[in-house]
Formats: sequence, C-alpha cells, structure tokens
Amino acid sequence: MKPIIHPADYYRRLLGLQSHALKRLDESVAIVKLNRDQQVPEEDGTAGRWYYVIAGAVRRATIRPDGRRQILDLMLVRDFFFVGDSETEEPIEAITEETVLAGYSAARLENLCERDRQFARELREITFQSLERSRRQLIVLGGVTTADKVSAFLLLLEKRYGDQRGDIRLPITRYDLAEYLAVSVETVCRAFSDLQQRGIISLIGIRTVRITDRGALEHQIGRKYPNAVSDTIAA
Repeated sequence: MKPIIHPADYYRRLLGLQSHALKRLDESVAIVKLNRDQQVPEEDGTAGRWYYVIAGAVRRATIRPDGRRQILDLMLVRDFFFVGDSETEEPIEAITEETVLAGYSAARLENLCERDRQFARELREITFQSLERSRRQLIVLGGVTTADKVSAFLLLLEKRYGDQRGDIRLPITRYDLAEYLAVSVETVCRAFSDLQQRGIISLIGIRTVRITDRGALEHQIGRKYPNAVSDTIAA
C-alpha cells in the first residue's frame, strides 16, 4: 500500500501543533518531503541548514568493510539535526517513505542569535538535544545482547511516543533496526520473539509493540543471562 502524501499546508499545520525550540520561525520554514533512501539536500556555499523531523525518520549511515550498512545516527519525529556541505560527512537519508522535514537556514539562525539572546539560548537547546540523542543511542547500543539493545530501544520509544496502554508504533522496520544495532535482521526477529515468549512484550501486527511487563523490560537492559535463551541472541 502506498503511503498517503499530504500537501505542504498539512505538514505546516502539523508542525504548528508540535512544541519545539524554533517555534517562532515556523511561518517561514521550508517544508521538505523525501522518499525512502532519498538524501536530505545540502546547500553548497552556505552555512548549512538545521532540520526538524515532522514525520518519518532519517539516518546517517556508513558502509562497513563487509558491505553492510551501519546506521550511525537515527533521527525520529521531533528530533533536530544539522546538514552542512562537508564532503567528509556521511550523507543523511530518509528511512521511511513518508519523511517530512522542516528546514531552517543556519545563516539566518546565526544572525538572529547575534541580536537576540533568548533565541541564542533556543539554538543552544537544539544543539544540546542532538548531544542527548547521541547519549541515548549509546545506551541502546551498549547492551550485552541484542535482546538488551531491543529492550533499551523500546523503552526509548515508549518514553517519547508510547500511549497509555504501552503501545508503541515502530517508526522503522526490523531491517532498519538491524542496521542500527549492527546485527542481522534474523537476530533482531529472534530478540523480539524471545521478549514475547517471556511475556515482556506483545506484538500487535507488524509494526506495533505493546509493553506488557515494563519492570521486566527495564530489568532486561542490565541483566545477565547465563542460562537463558537470550545468550544465543548476542550481537
């Protein structure tokens, strides 16, 4: 089924409903729509551009020596990220078919910062948010087993996007998650099955996960498994 691509005005209204650090510039923002695997545009000869994820997800990735892709940074809805014109940086690409971004000129932001101290604090806030995202991702990747990593990823999503029932709509596929965790997709699927069999999560369809035992999921992150199935799911 093809995704529904809404007009730019729809995403402007959606952006208006979301709280973020650059809120007062929403009226002049550039709306950028991307298909899966399409690169986020760079602007040669400029100071670059800050982007805010309105819908979908994007990745910064590299190709490993064995030919597999490794996702180095994963940006989800309500994340900010910066794109310059450096040839040494890995490209940033859309990871879902309906990926929509709000683009802010970095040159304009810098000019505003020189005249407005409050705005300078807001720009520092989105920089700190980028650093915090890196910290959260290190926690996810620091798991001993793939089940640990998947558990940390689900808890991160639940904190940001989960509903009152503990249901989480996965923003990326299991193939994408495997590239993020640097394991095979079969290993990721076994980790999900392991958590489900132990009654920690329930799988509702292909992309929705319900946390049924949050305490066990939290305990999973730092737990050792000398006699459990999860030891066979190590990265």
